[in-house]
Amino acid sequence: MPGIVVFRRRWSVGSDDLVLPAVFLFLLHTTWFVILSVVLFGLVYSPNETCSLNLVDHGRGYLGILLSCMIAEVAIIWLSMRGSILYTEPRDSMQYVLYVRLAILVIEFVYAIVGIVWLTQYYSSCNDLTAKSVTLGMCLERGWGTFRGVCITVLCVFDPTGRTFVKLRATKRRQRNLRTYNLRHRLEEGQASSWTRRLKVFLCCTRTKDSQSDAYSEIAYLFAEFFRDLDIVPSDIIAGLVLLRQRQRAKRSAVLDEANNDILAFLSGMPVTRNTKYLDLKNAQEMQRYKEVCYYMLFALAAYGWPIYLMRKPTCGLCRLARSCSCCCLCPSRPRYAPSVTIEEDNCCGCNAIAIRRHFLDENMTSVDIVYTSCHDAVYETPFYVAVDHDKKKVVISIRGTLSPKDALTDLTGDAERLPVEGHHGTWLGHKGMVLSAEYIKKKLEQEMVLSQAFGRDLGRGTKHYGLIVVGHSLGAGTAAILSFLLRPQYPSLKCFAYSPPGGLLSEDAMEYSKEFVTAVVLGKDLVPRQVEK
Repeated sequence: MPGIVVFRRRWSVGSDDLVLPAVFLFLLHTTWFVILSVVLFGLVYSPNETCSLNLVDHGRGYLGILLSCMIAEVAIIWLSMRGSILYTEPRDSMQYVLYVRLAILVIEFVYAIVGIVWLTQYYSSCNDLTAKSVTLGMCLERGWGTFRGVCITVLCVFDPTGRTFVKLRATKRRQRNLRTYNLRHRLEEGQASSWTRRLKVFLCCTRTKDSQSDAYSEIAYLFAEFFRDLDIVPSDIIAGLVLLRQRQRAKRSAVLDEANNDILAFLSGMPVTRNTKYLDLKNAQEMQRYKEVCYYMLFALAAYGWPIYLMRKPTCGLCRLARSCSCCCLCPSRPRYAPSVTIEEDNCCGCNAIAIRRHFLDENMTSVDIVYTSCHDAVYETPFYVAVDHDKKKVVISIRGTLSPKDALTDLTGDAERLPVEGHHGTWLGHKGMVLSAEYIKKKLEQEMVLSQAFGRDLGRGTKHYGLIVVGHSLGAGTAAILSFLLRPQYPSLKCFAYSPPGGLLSEDAMEYSKEFVTAVVLGKDLVPRQVEK
């Protein structure tokens, strides 16, 4: 449904979204009408008290206002329930009913001010406690409570580009091409500014860097371009998702009812068709691959640090971390890490690095040595760690998934970006935020010579000849897959395990090439990897 146009401006609410608010206000005003009627006509007031007589006159006027509100709200309910999502003509007169309701609201404010004047004149001298209580209720609850509600509602549904949107639509009808282009440009700029403000409010508690400001602009223009020609409101998206789900269920039922197809079921863990292939765990090679997938998932989980550790160990995890952690302000002389471990930007207690180490100790993986841990978290700069697994004879790079609002900005920067792989033209494209994150990690590995340290960790045990594994989950999975492209020229035997990589991560030709060294793992109907599934 399109946004309603009131005062020659489009608002971020549809004319059929007003049913529930109007019902709520109608019930509230009905309650006040009954209470005020009982107070005014059911109680006896002293004829000698001027304040009481003024209250009765004021209250009768307020009863008229409440009755007018109830009539207007019934009209809003009736109009809002007419038509359908796309058939809006029966609701065209809604704006005029809203004008009437707003006029009544102005009168309410005037009566609230009159009530305040009454309180200042008679509150101390008036002996009628009932009169005082009723007037206070009308002024504070009805008058200023309504004022606060209106302010909050206007802030929620105000569209900064609403007037430009209406002008653009009117100009399109008159077919003025140059004027249309200028208005379209203004609309896109205004929507981008609006999205930028929303993102800044969402991340108001984080320190802003240049890369974060660039991400604001990238995401704002992405959303502005997507919603530029769509006259929809937030409730449309919810209704669309519900209808899409209903259509999907109906379509699946129809497919299953057909007798001339091979579709058996649409359930996870069951064959969809008669040709569905499963891992043959009796095959030694496939069993080994399955075990590898399960094994390296532990490395991907460990990258989340202390939050995932406490979630997996809710009873004893905190005690284990507390024994190992030592805040610099409490125990500054107590060493927290082995000298050979490089830690970057962990918190004062070293909780993330300790949690990664405890994660492997709890799994009896004592042969895993942590070489480098980066807890630095910024837009396009994802935390990661590097470990040496002596049992498997592998060096493992594990990249953290989405855990902070900055990671969410990286996720949302979804433009296509060329993969910076030497010797290949620009047909290999990837998710921009994850390409930039992969470039950051590669640069960090080279500057700190992390992989050289890892492969030279214990030459006596042959670490120089260990293989390289790159793993990650969610955002980390996408970054790991792209990082594998960047590192493969130096490490041709590299393998990547990407757990729930985001959909739309790579262009088709890059995806085909990645099959040689990337194993993507998708659990059931996970939305993240299946969001652009054909």
